[in-house]
This record gives sequence, structure tokens and C-alpha cells, in this order.
Amino acid sequence: MKKIISIALILVVLVTAFSACGTPIEEKIAGKWTYQETILGIVTEKTFVFNADGTGTAPGEFTGDLIPLEMKWSITDNVLTVDKTVSKEPVSYTFVLKGDTLTLTKADGTVLTLTRAVAAE
Repeated sequence: MKKIISIALILVVLVTAFSACGTPIEEKIAGKWTYQETILGIVTEKTFVFNADGTGTAPGEFTGDLIPLEMKWSITDNVLTVDKTVSKEPVSYTFVLKGDTLTLTKADGTVLTLTRAVAAE
């Protein structure tokens, strides 16, 4: 009887542990993220919007947030891939998410540090 109770207890612990693994990373990244970019001494704020359904918008290459580009995004392992509708190739970033900071690093070493935008009240 003790053996059966021990096995049942272990199963309960395992099921609880696996069910509490946490929120999927896609849900944690979904939302509006901003970063600042300085070009010729002019600081501009740029915005990425990651919708929960894998769509969103990204800053335009030359227009910034004036004309945001539609995009699709996905995560595989520790790589976030952004496919802008007008780009020839998707852009892949390794990423680190710590609280409200999302750090994206391209293969060429370019780093974008995004901050979760707080909704206006």
C-alpha cells in the first residue's frame, strides 16, 4: 500500500511540475516594444508590435514608425525570426528576455535593446 501511495504522490508531483512550466515565450514577447536609434545625431524612437497570432509591425528601414511595415514573426529554440512583407529575406535574432527588456542580436553582431511599452492610462 505504501508503494502505491508513493507512486501516486510522485505522479502528482510530476504532473504539477510539468503543468506549471510557465507561460510560452511567444506570449511573453507579444506586445509593443520600443527602442531608440541615433542617426546623424538625431534620436528617434522605433517600435515593434508583436501580436499573439504571429503577425505585427516593424519600423520601416527608411521611414521608421512613419510607415510601419507589416511582418510575421516566429520563435524556434532561442531565435526570433522577423519576416517583413517587403523584405527579400527574413531577419533572425537570438534573443534574451529579462522582465520588460528584450535584447535582439543579429548574426552580424548588431544589437537592439527593446523596452516593453507601457499602455497609456
